[in-house]
Amino acid sequence: MQQQNAATQEALRIHAKYWRSTPLPPALIEAAAARGVNCATAIFLKLEIDFPGMPRLFGVMLTNSERFIRFEIETDENHSSVELIEVWRDVTESQNLNIHNRGIGAGAGALAIEVLRELNANA
Repeated sequence: MQQQNAATQEALRIHAKYWRSTPLPPALIEAAAARGVNCATAIFLKLEIDFPGMPRLFGVMLTNSERFIRFEIETDENHSSVELIEVWRDVTESQNLNIHNRGIGAGAGALAIEVLRELNANA
């Protein structure tokens, strides 16, 4: 159980660090800022760009205020401006934030919050 939690947390950490070191699409930064979210202190648990059949940007972020946000954003071809916010929804209530789940250990949401806190403390 502890090994599985550690592996899950490491995968979250790698993904979050990747998006901290890779320039985010300006339209995503703009959409988040307009809703009070600083992408520099958030982490991206999932971020897809130009996936066929989907809005140009979609995914899930964890904000500095420890809220999970699911988003779907239509942008121009260069992702420099927002054309339409299709979804911007707080999905925190549907996350497993429990640190002690019988049989699985910490929930994925709890592990993501630990990664967020760690990365922001080291920033």
